Amino acid sequence: MWGLGKPRIGQALLIGCTVAILAGSWLTFQRIPLNTLGLWTKYHVAKGLNSIGMSYYEVTWPAESGKALTTVEELIQTPGLQIWADHVSRKVGIVVGPALGSGAMAFGLLLLWPAFNRSSTKTQDRPTPALKGSSLDSPHTLQPATQRELPPKDPVTPGEVPQPAPASAASVAQSTARSRVKPSGKAPIKAVSPSEQTPLAEPPATPTLDAVPTPPAEPVKLAKSYLGYWSLAELPFVNVPDSKYYFPSPMHEEALHRLLYGIETQKGALMLTGEIGCGKTLLSRALFSHLSSQEYDLALMVNPALEVNQFLSETLYQLGIQASGPKVELIHRLDNKLLENHKRGLRTVLVVDEAHIIQDELLFEELRLLLNFQLNDRFLLTLVLIGQPELNERVLAIKQFAQRISIRYHLGTFNDDETAQYVKFRLKAAGSVKEIFTPSALHGVFRHSGGIPRNINTLCDLALLTGYMENATSIDIPTVERAAAEREPHVDKRRKVARGSWTEG
Repeated sequence: MWGLGKPRIGQALLIGCTVAILAGSWLTFQRIPLNTLGLWTKYHVAKGLNSIGMSYYEVTWPAESGKALTTVEELIQTPGLQIWADHVSRKVGIVVGPALGSGAMAFGLLLLWPAFNRSSTKTQDRPTPALKGSSLDSPHTLQPATQRELPPKDPVTPGEVPQPAPASAASVAQSTARSRVKPSGKAPIKAVSPSEQTPLAEPPATPTLDAVPTPPAEPVKLAKSYLGYWSLAELPFVNVPDSKYYFPSPMHEEALHRLLYGIETQKGALMLTGEIGCGKTLLSRALFSHLSSQEYDLALMVNPALEVNQFLSETLYQLGIQASGPKVELIHRLDNKLLENHKRGLRTVLVVDEAHIIQDELLFEELRLLLNFQLNDRFLLTLVLIGQPELNERVLAIKQFAQRISIRYHLGTFNDDETAQYVKFRLKAAGSVKEIFTPSALHGVFRHSGGIPRNINTLCDLALLTGYMENATSIDIPTVERAAAEREPHVDKRRKVARGSWTEG
């Protein structure tokens, strides 16, 4: 036992001495100035040298005119020096007790800690008593409630407590076999007699609560079946702004190049409008893919229904600065950020999506004032406003702001031919290698969607699902009609506007 404990005792003693020395040193330096402690140490070294016959050894010692060189014997005989040294020794002695106490405490804790740790580990590893009535006390295999079969009930006399029948090895094997066979619903399950059962190679282990397998859930994987049925790699008509599905129609391409031109030449303020679901947000994501992060610092505002201070704070956040406070401080921070980007060769672009939902009219005035961040020859900020047609009306109501918009573009709807090309484009982007929609079906898609991309996506997705459920080989016009009947209440009945128009101020 002593041999096993010696390494631990040595480690505890070493750490305890280290703690005592550190504590004593810290307390000593707190109570005694460093120069006084140095002189006190030198005095005791001189006494030691004198005791071994080295009284002729010379040491330096402070004097009235500076440091003086004196022998050990002369130093020891200096009047009053012994009294001073004894006074400092008492101060040093005061800290020795707490230092030794802290070292002894560390020594004791390190010795007792392994024993305490073992006792706590044993407490945690203590086995949990078996639950009464659980599978730990019963030879039956615990099965899920949906697969467990109850034995027929025997008539019970009133007042008599029914007793469970003893389980035989055959019944246990039968219940285990039944739990492993999934009924198909086409033919009844044949009962297996004990003599026909295949003997187990090894006896089953004692079942525990932790060993009970939970049957995996088997949800209907309709999406995967939908994709596999039409030979698609992914869903082609999801209404999300994935730039992979950006359809380069002549109208969208012209809008994209107009915006790129305004940003690259730092025109100040640009505006893109369009009806609901015509692809404004998707076009903005395609715009971002053309702007390198090495040349542009982009800020995207997707929910501009904010107050002025909140809008400025969110703009700073999008530019990598977390700030809040009074408006003047936020403006100063934004000005500094724009100047910093200019010095680094970056152009700052602020894109405000859904700008038509701005509630505070003062925010439009603030957007106009943001364009005052400029140098003599260029704007420091390019502002891009994206929204529905009412955005144009609200901007025109503020003449000072309307004059700052250098480029405007309005996205319209697809015609019949563009709708067909759009559907084929998205199917090909999703991995399709065959014509799924018939020409008449594509015409029906245009007629029911009004040429609005979001309506086209919803209708085509429903048509593909309907065709899959009906085991159709292609999507024809009757399938489109049935899909349109499901979503007809949701078709946008808003006015049609002129398609593809732009102006430059």
